[in-house]
This record gives sequence, C-alpha cells and structure tokens, in this order.
Amino acid sequence: MLRAIILGVATIFYLPDWPKDARWLPANERDWINARLSEERAAKAHVERMTVWQALRHPAVLMLTSALFFTYVGGYAFWFWFPTILQRLTGWTDVRLIGWVGAIPFAGATLALLFVGWSSDRMRERRWHFAVPQIAAALALVAWFFLPHSNALLVLLCSIIGMGTVAYFPAFFSLPSEFLTSAGAAAAVGFINCTASIGGYFGPKIFGDLSQRTGSFNTGFVLMIACWLVGSLLVLICPRERAVS
Repeated sequence: MLRAIILGVATIFYLPDWPKDARWLPANERDWINARLSEERAAKAHVERMTVWQALRHPAVLMLTSALFFTYVGGYAFWFWFPTILQRLTGWTDVRLIGWVGAIPFAGATLALLFVGWSSDRMRERRWHFAVPQIAAALALVAWFFLPHSNALLVLLCSIIGMGTVAYFPAFFSLPSEFLTSAGAAAAVGFINCTASIGGYFGPKIFGDLSQRTGSFNTGFVLMIACWLVGSLLVLICPRERAVS
C-alpha cells in the first residue's frame, strides 16, 4: 500500500503530459509521434464537434458501457470464485496445491494480455480483439458441460477463461478514441470504466447467490457464458460514427 502511494506521487512529477515532453524518447521518435497526433487531430477536425456531456450520451459510449458491464459481471464472478471453484470441483484440500495450480490462469492471462494488445495494434483492429477472447472464454465454459470431467481439463479450461477475461483490455479501451478525441475521449473512458465497474460487485454476488440456492455452480456458469456473449455482441454491433470533442 505504502509503495503504491509513493510510486503514485512520484508518477505525478516523472510522467510527462505530452510526447513532446518525454525526454527519454529520441528526438526523431518524439517528432514522429507529434506529427502523427497532429495528423489525427486535423483529420478529425472536419467532423462534427461534441461536448463532454454529448460524448457521455453518445450511443456508442452507452453501448460500450453496457458491454463492459456484462463483461465485468462474468469476469469478476470467475476470478472472485475461481479458488473455490477449483477446490470444490477437484476435491483438493492442499491449499498450497490450489495456490500453485491456481496461478496458471494468471500466468496465461498475462501472456494473452500482451499478445492481444500487440496483435490489436499491429492489425489496427479493436472490436474482434475484444470479442474473440470473450467468446473463447464462453466456449471453454460451455465445453465443461459436455466433455468428460477431469482435473486436467478443469485447469485447461480455466486457463482459457482466465486469458479470455483479461486479454480484451487493450483493445477495448482503445475503442472510445476511434470516435472521440481530447476531453470527450477522456471523459468517456472514465465514465465507461466507472459505471461498468458496478458489474464487479453484482457478478460475484449473483454467482454466490445462485450457487447457494441451487447447490451447484452450473447456473452461475450459464450466467458467465451469457454475460461474455452479450458483451461481445454489443461491442461488435456498436455504432461506428466518428466525432470529436
């Protein structure tokens, strides 16, 4: 906690506000970045201007907020309950074993996060880079209902789910800048993440209630699958209009 506070304060003084102020970048890279940003601003300057309030009411912003809400409901439910799911479905009682095996999805999620971010930038595509990991997570959970159960299968499927419920982050938070810039984009990102984070409360709570009432994880698993598919669909059909603030 203390280290995070110290680093947070240090970041205020160390992190530059603009690429032109980044002294750790070579001059040619600073010039290239500044030129690209100027080109983007000039290209978007011909489109209808939009206030921050208008940006927050933009249909695309509202759809992205809903998409992330559903994604958080399913994702937080999985990560919050994952140790319990692993323990109950495997029957393991060794806490250290559960801890070490439970770290595998986290390691996979880290690699997937880096790869999807790299791929999204390389292909300049965001929507499918958000949807595919979510759909993969949903299909992995669907497979649990149909394949012969084993501990190895559970760990494999949970690893796929872990990767799918994390890897989408870089692609998703690049989406608002496709149709908003400046203050509008900043306000939209804050609004989307803040509002959607409510799903992080409801997801684990609903999953726990369903598990307690039914005596099984299956109903909660169906909830996760539905949330990931709905979130993916909302992003894929999200309006593509461009506007600037």
